[in-house]
Amino acid sequence: MGCGTSLKKTATAPDERYITGQQRMLVRRTWRYLAGDMTGIGSKVFIRIFNLYPNVKQLFPCRHKEGTELLRDPNFKGHASRFMQAVGAVVDNMDDLDTSLSPLLIGLGRQHINFNGFIPENFDAFTQSMTLTWEEELNGHFTEEVKDAWVAVFRFIMMKLKEGFALASDERDRLVP
Repeated sequence: MGCGTSLKKTATAPDERYITGQQRMLVRRTWRYLAGDMTGIGSKVFIRIFNLYPNVKQLFPCRHKEGTELLRDPNFKGHASRFMQAVGAVVDNMDDLDTSLSPLLIGLGRQHINFNGFIPENFDAFTQSMTLTWEEELNGHFTEEVKDAWVAVFRFIMMKLKEGFALASDERDRLVP
């Protein structure tokens, strides 16, 4: 009974607290330039992190490798690829930050508790390194507006990773007498 429109499910608008609709559009538009070489670009991000924050490199099994030896290391390449896949998952699910993305990123953050010597501040190395790498890779497409959009995405990612790390750290601290 009633009108036919009352049977339609109302779609909820994406959460704009962290990433606006305009920013999501810019991120999706520029992601296609980055997604073609996930391992290569992910490797560039990590090399930049290692150069800017040498202490972070000490957390990796490839810590003693340099140059082409590092770039050929299967653990390094795998980590770089998985990192970019996580960024791709963020891009693909920006319209569902709370339900899809938050649990994924919190879970990734929790996993970092297993890396001896890792501290939450290590996540901060990513924002600067990704911004510099994206600027290099996107060339003229990296406008100030695009930069702001990606920084909003990076900020969201790091916030959730840190949240997951803190949860795992609290749980570990409760278990240790």
